[in-house]
Amino acid sequence: MTAGILIRSLEPSDAQAFRDLRLEALATNPEAFGSSYEEEAPLPLETIRSRIPPSGPNAIFGAFAGESLVGMAGFAVYDRRKAAHKGLMWGVYVQADWRGHGLGKRLVQHVIEHASQHVIMLEAAVGLTNESARRTYHAHGFKPYGIERKALRVGEVFYDEELLFIDFSQSGEQSS
Repeated sequence: MTAGILIRSLEPSDAQAFRDLRLEALATNPEAFGSSYEEEAPLPLETIRSRIPPSGPNAIFGAFAGESLVGMAGFAVYDRRKAAHKGLMWGVYVQADWRGHGLGKRLVQHVIEHASQHVIMLEAAVGLTNESARRTYHAHGFKPYGIERKALRVGEVFYDEELLFIDFSQSGEQSS
């Protein structure tokens, strides 16, 4: 089912599709994201467009089924000089109808391959209750280094997150 899926970096012209998918993700899985639907829904499209990196190491990858954006995953290099050797995988989401077909795995692999060209360490965080995502991250070489208790609060419910990393310098891969 995912054979016809194209994964590519989003461009500013993809802003509306990205906004729609991001709002869907925030509304349907609020426990999985640091931002909230209420914070992002009122943002003007121009703000969303400005968040899509036009080039460089930072990127948002989209999974497209034809013209439809059905999955996404972001990557950002830390901007502080002493932490610029590290990056973060963020905002991984696949629409419910596309889950279970390996699309999340392909997006995560895409981020890992991209990150390995830009940083030495790739970090991620995943909800402890999200077993599917945790299995995917672990299968791709992420190692846990801690648990952040009460990392997110949705209403009156707290969610713990597993903190993960890949050290590319340990796997024989070199970053540039």
